[in-house]
Amino acid sequence: MKYIITIILSFYIFSFSLYSQYKAEYLGNNISIVRDGQTINKMPELKDNDILETKKDSFAQININGKYYYIAPNSKVQITSSNAKIINGALYTRDKNFDSLDDFKDYDKDIKIYADPFPFYAGKVSTIFITSKDEIKIENSKLLGSARPIVKFFEVKDADRNLKVYKSIFGIYVGAQDEKYQFVSNIELKDKTTLSVAIDIKLDFTPPPPKPKQIPGVTSTMKNIISNPQKSREERELLNGNIYISYTPTNYADKVYIMPSQGRYSSGFGAFRGYTKDYARYHQGFDIANTNGTPIIAANNGVVRVSRELFVRGNCVVIDHGEGVYSSYFHMSKLIAKEGQYVKKGEVIGLIGSTGMSTGPHCHWEMRAGNMTFDPLSILEKPVSFNTKVLTQIK
Repeated sequence: MKYIITIILSFYIFSFSLYSQYKAEYLGNNISIVRDGQTINKMPELKDNDILETKKDSFAQININGKYYYIAPNSKVQITSSNAKIINGALYTRDKNFDSLDDFKDYDKDIKIYADPFPFYAGKVSTIFITSKDEIKIENSKLLGSARPIVKFFEVKDADRNLKVYKSIFGIYVGAQDEKYQFVSNIELKDKTTLSVAIDIKLDFTPPPPKPKQIPGVTSTMKNIISNPQKSREERELLNGNIYISYTPTNYADKVYIMPSQGRYSSGFGAFRGYTKDYARYHQGFDIANTNGTPIIAANNGVVRVSRELFVRGNCVVIDHGEGVYSSYFHMSKLIAKEGQYVKKGEVIGLIGSTGMSTGPHCHWEMRAGNMTFDPLSILEKPVSFNTKVLTQIK
């Protein structure tokens, strides 16, 4: 069988020290070794941290100390004395020998991965879909970059009668400036084989302005809040460390979100704002200004997880829409929804006010997914749905 490399790990003892040595046999072309950044065309003796690279028309088979791996075409894998680590492409683990290597042929075709949007954009909502003909188990999924959202997959019921469809929705940090992110995941297939994937994803972003825009009318209350960082940390711990990281497997939300109040759009998402000389932050919500007492409604169905007065955010309501998606509404003059209450889209949950860190009556509307904020308008403009005609296939 062409394009197969078998690597057998042997141990030798010299002068009371134990070290490992690889023996390699190449049975095809287009398989290369990268060592210390240099590509080696002639077959060398393999060493720890060598990178094995397969091309479009090649694959590799590895046995490392009794652990079996199959490296798919167009993949890069780092080899150590104990395992193989995926860098890019696809790597399968096996719990038996390679007598039935043909079993692997259709796995790459059966598993498809889509992204929306593609490339990702800082400050926008992002979604990854994974499809399979059979039921699969998706674990250890991450998006590697400067700011890492939580990436957790849930099955989308009735998305496609011929496929199993799994979805993860998350935000991309508005201040992210990495040109590339990498999506990594382990997918357990029907026969308990594990497919490891690592896919590079380009990130578009808007460079931040050199200086923040100073906020006029900073009140004594706001200055008091800024000067009490301990209370601010406690509030962040309540929300970021407890509420927003919790995942409800049920999806309560309809596909379409709605604007939570009427009024003037006073500040958009992602503005780089200065409150004092030494205190500047990205605005991580969307502000709707109106008179005190203007109704605020739920942007979608969900369960109220927080309805209380907070130090920075004032009177605050947080709604869990399921699958790691949350909407938050700050600075209310009055709380109406109760913690633990199920609310329907359009139901009144509170009234506009100016409590907490606020310069005037408004509703600060915040959306989070994967414990990362994103522009609420991005989910209004383009609801999340599985439609291969508009999705970009990335594997």
